[in-house]
Amino acid sequence: MGSFMPWRLLEPQNAWASGRQYITIVNLTPHRFKLDATHSYQMDEFDFGDVPQGRARQNTAHYTRRLTANPKDDNGEAYYSIEGTDKRFAIRATTHIPSRHWRRTVFDLNGMGMGQREYLDPGPESPVTLVITGSNSYGFIASIRYGPGNWMRSIYDVIKDRPIQHIMMPGTHDSGMSTISGKLISIGIPANTQNQGLNIYMQLRAGARWFDLRVATIHSNKYPSEYGFWVLHVHNERAELAVGNTGESLDDVVSEINKFTAENPGEVIFFRVSYLIGIRKLPSGGPIYWNKDIVNNFFGKLRAVNNRCPSLDTDIKFNKQPAAYFMDRNDGRGCVLFMLSGNLPDKVPQDSIGDGIYQGNTMDIQNSWSNLEETEPMAIDQTATWNKVSRNRGFSKDQFLISQWVVTPQPVKTTLLGLQNIAIMPTNPAIYWMGVNYMSPEAWPNVLMVDYYGIVVTDQTSWNHLSAELYTLAIGLNLYMISENCEVSTRRSPLLPKPRKSFALQAAKLASNWHGIIFANGTAQDNPPARLHLGRVQVLKAGTRFLNGTVLTKDFLNPLYSSYGA
Repeated sequence: MGSFMPWRLLEPQNAWASGRQYITIVNLTPHRFKLDATHSYQMDEFDFGDVPQGRARQNTAHYTRRLTANPKDDNGEAYYSIEGTDKRFAIRATTHIPSRHWRRTVFDLNGMGMGQREYLDPGPESPVTLVITGSNSYGFIASIRYGPGNWMRSIYDVIKDRPIQHIMMPGTHDSGMSTISGKLISIGIPANTQNQGLNIYMQLRAGARWFDLRVATIHSNKYPSEYGFWVLHVHNERAELAVGNTGESLDDVVSEINKFTAENPGEVIFFRVSYLIGIRKLPSGGPIYWNKDIVNNFFGKLRAVNNRCPSLDTDIKFNKQPAAYFMDRNDGRGCVLFMLSGNLPDKVPQDSIGDGIYQGNTMDIQNSWSNLEETEPMAIDQTATWNKVSRNRGFSKDQFLISQWVVTPQPVKTTLLGLQNIAIMPTNPAIYWMGVNYMSPEAWPNVLMVDYYGIVVTDQTSWNHLSAELYTLAIGLNLYMISENCEVSTRRSPLLPKPRKSFALQAAKLASNWHGIIFANGTAQDNPPARLHLGRVQVLKAGTRFLNGTVLTKDFLNPLYSSYGA
């Protein structure tokens, strides 16, 4: 099925100690991706293959370690066609020297009308991923760039009648920890305490819809009645001496939510809010439990959020309500839902239903946290849990399942390797080459919760550096895989050809026709020369190996070098 990136390769002394790079292709379409041809030069292994419908394949480009080889010449290409269509795409493994990230992967989707993107390979044996969903009749969507922020509204006709329990969405772990604001005097630093690289607005824009928001009051040691509301990540919020640090302020979170919902109406956004406790700036002496005044001040902050949904029916669990119940609220502008699950004392208000602030028990969830130190055992544990929540046979085992695709290393290892590197190199990519192959129309998580959402190369957090794998995966699971379950979706799959031909592709709401290029440095060119294909070599050198085993004995001009197509 594939190989996990060994964690030893995260250690600085082992950086680039392997020549092996992985390239994952995820097929969430009703068409087979057929490998038509490959050629490679100075690759010890160049292993690509067909990708069946609803599956993923981890492909290998193993750059040679021979000292006599010039790495500037390393390259390989794999050409794919999408069966039953005239669409094609190409994958290129190449180099760019000198550069810190000198190995590159290019996804050329010009043959699908979707442009090209050059990726930095983030580290040795750390996969680069391409996710494609849609169909020839619906149109295609791919992960090389983001579509609209309101992706749920864009597939409203598909999901509107499904209960929330039958919808998949991206989620973020320790969602407000996109910075270390230092409101605690503690040893929490970015390497061991910061879990995200994007603030709440950017996470929303990049497609996240489930947020693990941990809010606390930080109190003056000298004057405990002086406090502010902050997102917090500590080892134990009730400990006598809490270790960690603060992230975004609650005020910033509120303004970021409002900015997003003003730009992208019609979504349903879930905030599961925990901690709800006070800690001193010098965090000793145990917690400060909130009194009624603090709770009311907290509720006052949340009342500033637009598109809350007050006075919902709490007799029916939120996970059992259809998506349209929330998406149609506020004149179609959607819902921002706050569900509290923290440390509030019994004597203080637990909710404010008239303000759209609810208790956590308004939604039945199974929160699957492996609490394991490394990627492989965590991934095995999580995928096993998915298959225990079966969405068929009367839904007797059906639940709203949160899959925490995160690891829990020891503090020393976390500080040495960094939460960011752990997330984006071995851990998040395993969702695609490993996790997808354990999904089926009957078994999937409702939320895939990750650290460092959207980020694929260390510290590269600008919009064009982000990559839309989980965004596209969520759209694809809802459009394709879940729609294949006839007990969940009684309607005809939206990806099948229409009974009467329609010339309007529905995917146009999510992905426009584009022939541009996004370069590895984040710059984009909307109208490049038609014959420009990043990473395509002009000369096929002697020693180039083809898919059928043929090896060139002399140099040849590449007949595809100046072609228009992929």
